[in-house]
Amino acid sequence: MAQISYTESHKYAGKGAEYEQYHQTPWQRFLWSREQEIILKILEKYFADRDVHLLDFACGTGRVTALLENRVKTSTGVDVSGSMLAIAREKLKRTEIIEADITVQNLLKPRTFNLITAFRFFLNAEPELRSVTLRALVEVLDKDGFFVFNNHQNLGCPWTKLLYAHHRRKNPEGTFNVMSIREMEELVHGAGLEIIELYPVGFFHPPRVPVSVRLNLVIDHAACRLKSLNRFSESPIAVCRRRSNHSSNGSASGK
Repeated sequence: MAQISYTESHKYAGKGAEYEQYHQTPWQRFLWSREQEIILKILEKYFADRDVHLLDFACGTGRVTALLENRVKTSTGVDVSGSMLAIAREKLKRTEIIEADITVQNLLKPRTFNLITAFRFFLNAEPELRSVTLRALVEVLDKDGFFVFNNHQNLGCPWTKLLYAHHRRKNPEGTFNVMSIREMEELVHGAGLEIIELYPVGFFHPPRVPVSVRLNLVIDHAACRLKSLNRFSESPIAVCRRRSNHSSNGSASGK
């Protein structure tokens, strides 16, 4: 039996409600608190003196969009899941919401955005879908814009490595998505981008051991003081921009 694609897996009627419940666990609440902190830091660092035109790709139920919509000039969210977007519409007040698969038809063109965010998408997407999607996003990224995405199961994280190895032993034919920082770099490089900054998130997530949000925040802030530990975080956030030797439309340079 063929495995359902990541895109199709989000189109059933109950996906939105299911996703909202997923983010109620202590670990997910901790990750979201850190993500908010880092997203706002990125906004302050790279957009302090200019208007922001935001595209939140795979916006889902609107968590990231809701955080940013009142801090930006224009806000647009796009997703393939009607049930997730129905929840997003209840949260968002001034965001344009588009239900579309931009890998099939990029309805966002000819507009461009100077901040594109994509959280909890690229890890789980099939390799070909990752590449096709990123190329579509680069088509609508301003020449001086920034692309921000996360990898919520970094293979460099000890806990992720442990779970991945266990899964391979118990269920070698099953799916357990992981992505290394090197793979993140290769992904964006293939679309004409480069990672200019990496924010580590999540250092202490031992399997089946509950850890409070407060304790994880303390551990995370302490670990982030040592740059050498960055590659061990579970859910790093990357800030990307166009490579200087790459054409503005995101096509390969031919070298």
